[in-house]
Amino acid sequence: MNVYVVVEGRVVEKAAYRVWIPQVNNALTYAALPPDVVGDNRFLIVSGNGYPQYFEVIRRALEDVAADNTFQRLVICIDSEDMTLAEKRTEVEQFIQETEYAYVDYRIVVQHFCFETWALGNRRIARKNPQDASLLKYRRHYNVLKLDPEGLPAPPNGDLTRSQLAERYFRATVNDKNRNLTYSKHKPDVVTHPKFFPEVRARLEDTAHIQSFQAFLNAFV
Repeated sequence: MNVYVVVEGRVVEKAAYRVWIPQVNNALTYAALPPDVVGDNRFLIVSGNGYPQYFEVIRRALEDVAADNTFQRLVICIDSEDMTLAEKRTEVEQFIQETEYAYVDYRIVVQHFCFETWALGNRRIARKNPQDASLLKYRRHYNVLKLDPEGLPAPPNGDLTRSQLAERYFRATVNDKNRNLTYSKHKPDVVTHPKFFPEVRARLEDTAHIQSFQAFLNAFV
């Protein structure tokens, strides 16, 4: 099975999922470009360039999968942002059903509510007693070590969306434990470490938190 993957962002998901997907299914190997998809068990990752631009990328991906036998499955990974998981899934599902390619094998993975929500599920990346002032503030607002990261609310002052808060929360968590590490949309190296993904999966399996992550695990088997 060859898999065509469309992700929302330009950098983070492409970098992370290149490492994470083979950890879900070790038979799958990464292909950097379409011509590299030769034989079986390869996966290609294409950026959707954010909302709403990713709908056009999804359409082209559907066309590519339908065009020949190179790819057997399309996986779409997008953020729910301020929508519920069900609302975002329905929005993408309806878009696909209105095309002439709805017959292809596709899976919709909703990162609820963003990629950093899943990243915050890694308990080993965080110190129990943080020293960073920003992280202390975030913990008082909502402690993602004990509570489901998918329940993280936006700050009450309205300065940030919950996705913006999740990104800052995760960056502060990384910086607090190791000042030599950081995280940003342009420097996501910490989430590409081979030991990062197993901790995210363990959070789901141990606590039933980050339930939307299950769809990612199911999409590549």
